[in-house]
Amino acid sequence: MAMIAFSVVKRLFKLVTLGITLLILYYAYIIFTGQPLPDLDNIQSQVQEQVQELQESAKSTVKDNVDNVLKPLQDKTALLKDNLK
Repeated sequence: MAMIAFSVVKRLFKLVTLGITLLILYYAYIIFTGQPLPDLDNIQSQVQEQVQELQESAKSTVKDNVDNVLKPLQDKTALLKDNLK
């Protein structure tokens, strides 16, 4: 049991070390190229704007396609009801 716990901790330590190393390299690249560091508030606002744009796009696509899909189905349903009577 102790060996399993040790191997899990060892792997997690390696993953955390790799993540921290990659983060340091990323920040070094950003600073070296003179770009500003990402701002969390800026990232959140951009994500919210993109989500709103996607929602509006999806709503407009659904509205456009409702008439193209539902109208023929309603016509065929009416025709079937007439034929069954």
